[in-house]
Amino acid sequence: MMGSRSTTIKVFHVFESFGTETQELKNSIVMNFDSRGYMLDSTVYSHTLPLSEKYVYVSGPEEGLKLRRSYDREMVLSYKFEYNDIGNKISTTLYGTGDSIYWRQYQKYDGDNNIIKRIRYNPIKAINPDMMHGDDNSKGMLWGESYDYDSTGTILERKDLYNNYVLVITSFELNPLEAPKKQGEYFDPSVIFQTIFFHNDSGQLTQKRTVGRLGQSLGSKTYKYDILGRRVATTVYNEEGTIQKTYNTIFDDDNFKTYDYYSDSDVKLSSIKEILLDNQGRKYVEAILDGQDRVLEKNVYFYDDKGRVEEIKQYDMLRRGREGINEIPIRVNTYEYD
Repeated sequence: MMGSRSTTIKVFHVFESFGTETQELKNSIVMNFDSRGYMLDSTVYSHTLPLSEKYVYVSGPEEGLKLRRSYDREMVLSYKFEYNDIGNKISTTLYGTGDSIYWRQYQKYDGDNNIIKRIRYNPIKAINPDMMHGDDNSKGMLWGESYDYDSTGTILERKDLYNNYVLVITSFELNPLEAPKKQGEYFDPSVIFQTIFFHNDSGQLTQKRTVGRLGQSLGSKTYKYDILGRRVATTVYNEEGTIQKTYNTIFDDDNFKTYDYYSDSDVKLSSIKEILLDNQGRKYVEAILDGQDRVLEKNVYFYDDKGRVEEIKQYDMLRRGREGINEIPIRVNTYEYD
């Protein structure tokens, strides 16, 4: 496509042996974008599997037979994306080796372009002929809804269609004096999960609820914001509605820092993420601390002259290496842009 571009992230694992530092390429991620800047696909490759092994004769100081391994990349996973006319992502498909489909995911939006529903299912299991819908004229429709009433006009049945297959059927009891009351919901066995999103009048996400196969609860999350519209609190609930984790964010604008505090269900502080921003407001140093303020992990971000991420170095602070500027990272991510 004209104007398209790609970004490659290379993931190196770093180790030191006899004073020599080695960066071994383990994985890479290649992302392709269209001319509008929307990501078309993202593919994960492994570089750790030797595809061929053979002995070669080496002359010189180390003369003799040597085992030579040729390494090449092997595709592990690939994501492909679709967008609507205004740039909202409406579908994601995960492929494995040999173009096998692991799952497909659809997203719906309201009139203000806020996401309201996300559903993921396994197309291989979507085989019930009774759930097929539509005709040749409706082929290619990504998602839609159909409504049916019973003979009394008091029961409404709504079918959620995804690529002309009915994944969810919801029944409502109608009363002219009240809002429709949900009676029940049926999920096709191919459904992996469904998430419903709720927003306030400002369009900010305030809650999302997720149900899994056959409609069982998988928990929910709620969100709070400050007067500047920045998210400052996230509460995670388990399938029974009990608080499981909380995430609170404090912004220290004077010192270009943010702090994320993670607590468990007993409101016991489990970890802290401290982020130092550079003079352009970009993430510079990210440190992960435990509940006793010990630094567990540190990530340092580097940018190119166009402001794009160029490199991320990850340090394991519990594994002692050389101190100061000579400290050894455990992982290095490099970014290459077309």
